[in-house]
Amino acid sequence: MIDLIVRKTPPAGLRPALRASLEAVMEHFGVAEREVTVVLVGDRTIRALKREHWGEDAATDVLSFPAWEPGDPFMPPHLGDIIISLDTAARQAGARGHSLTREVALLASHGMTHLVGHDHPHAEGLGFEEGATGKEWQVFHEAWSAARAALPEGA
Repeated sequence: MIDLIVRKTPPAGLRPALRASLEAVMEHFGVAEREVTVVLVGDRTIRALKREHWGEDAATDVLSFPAWEPGDPFMPPHLGDIIISLDTAARQAGARGHSLTREVALLASHGMTHLVGHDHPHAEGLGFEEGATGKEWQVFHEAWSAARAALPEGA
């Protein structure tokens, strides 16, 4: 189940596309019966969260707050929270030449990959790059592939 909280209004069509793509990622990871909260915010909110939790005073595209530690014998029903800045996502979508919906789906798949326990080296530039290479990125590419396949035509 995906609990979507909107603190900054997205364009029409983004919400159902986000749900469909994230459901596909959850199915991909075998956690479709679990819960995740996705919060759509602006740069001011995500900047405050990043400052509070990471000590960095800058906006970012996506933050993940897992509710459990990988390797624990019990995986709780709620996997955690994914916070996405629509402001940063819009800038990144423009720079990458694709839609905001596609960028938000990419960020949600990235956040979900972190919630199920995967990590990666820091990516320079615009955050997660579809072209990032290396074994540690493979799981992120596979999640994005599942999400992308579930997006509506033209997203």
